[in-house]
Amino acid sequence: MKVFTQFYDLYLNQGLTPGQVIAQHSQWKDLWYDESDGQYGRPAAFYQQLQGLNLGQTWQEVNAPVLVIYGTADTIMSRADSDAISEIVNTAHPGAAENFIVDRMTHLFEVDGKFYDTLVPKLLNWMSERVSPHARFATCHSLNRSYL
Repeated sequence: MKVFTQFYDLYLNQGLTPGQVIAQHSQWKDLWYDESDGQYGRPAAFYQQLQGLNLGQTWQEVNAPVLVIYGTADTIMSRADSDAISEIVNTAHPGAAENFIVDRMTHLFEVDGKFYDTLVPKLLNWMSERVSPHARFATCHSLNRSYL
């Protein structure tokens, strides 16, 4: 675990790609399971920028209904991650967030290798029950007139 922590420190905090970390510490090559220049199909810079954010604070500042979707076959994020998002939002804005759990769904919204299209009407229904078109317009209008 200590080596894994050191690997991710060099990767996420020090700005090296996974390949550069392995080049410096060849004894760690068995730790890495993905591409040398990124992870999960995204470049290393994506995760390095994400690491620099305070996501807890960002979620606290969300002032809109939040539906946290979690699939039980997700290997990227845990159920605890989803629960934490809901808890953070609901602490700042009681009742604003809820969890939606889908059995056997992956991080890519797939069940049994196919996109879980049953999710789409459920999401549309959830959105239509909580967000009015006028609220969306007002939010866009207040943020930047160029979106109008």
